[in-house]
Amino acid sequence: TWDVKEMIISPETVDGLLSSFTNPNFNSSETFTMDTHVQINNSNFVSAFMSEAHFTAEYDSHVVADVTVEPMSFLGLRDVIAVANARTTITPELSKILLAVVTPSFHLRVKVTGTAPVKVTSLFGLKVQAKLNCWVDIHVLALLKNPNAMVVGHECTYAIGF
Repeated sequence: TWDVKEMIISPETVDGLLSSFTNPNFNSSETFTMDTHVQINNSNFVSAFMSEAHFTAEYDSHVVADVTVEPMSFLGLRDVIAVANARTTITPELSKILLAVVTPSFHLRVKVTGTAPVKVTSLFGLKVQAKLNCWVDIHVLALLKNPNAMVVGHECTYAIGF
């Protein structure tokens, strides 16, 4: 299981995102970055090392963000903090689509998918691909006052591939 602990978003990024949705003359592409610290509960007895992982957040078939998670170690039966770096490019088309979706509820549901290369150190270095498939519920207005509260829910499935 996982929970967002901290979203690090600069004031310039917040202003830029707001402008890309509220400025009627927005007609260019703008790229924004943000970092998120995610607490992950490893309820397994085994330890593992995850190399850099890549995930994509989409609304419908539109990419909302590309996310890279920094390499990290998982100790058995311990929580760990993952650092996720997100990059989003807002185009005029995406701006209009997302604005129409979040008005008036200010709620957005995105699908996050991807894989993480994992080496299970306690199983002779077995290499696997951890697959993630989540629906993430976002309260968009929290961006203004408390970005840490933007993620209001998630439903995930996980799988292991070789």
